Amino acid sequence: MRLSEVFASRVQTRVLEELLNAPSTIFTQIELARRAGCSSSSVDRALKKLERLGIVRIERFSANKIVALNFNNRIVSLLIQFNRDVKKTDRDNP
Repeated sequence: MRLSEVFASRVQTRVLEELLNAPSTIFTQIELARRAGCSSSSVDRALKKLERLGIVRIERFSANKIVALNFNNRIVSLLIQFNRDVKKTDRDNP
C-alpha cells in the first residue's frame, strides 16, 4: 500500500483524520461528513476507497452507513500512532 492511496484526496484525508482522532468511535457517514466539513457524496467516495484499502469497515443499516476503523488491518494501528505523533509534534512546536 502506498501513502498516496491512503491520502489520495483532501476529503479522504479529512475523513481519515476524524476516524484516527477517535479510533474506537463508530460513526455514521453523515456524522463523518459533518465533522470533516465535506459533502456526504464526497465522503461516500472517500469511504469506498478506504474500504477497498481495508482501512475502514462499513456496515449498512437501512439508509445509514456505519463506519469504523478496521483494527484487523495492521496499517490502522500504524496510522493511529502516526496521527498521535503528528499531533504531539504540533503541540511541541507551536
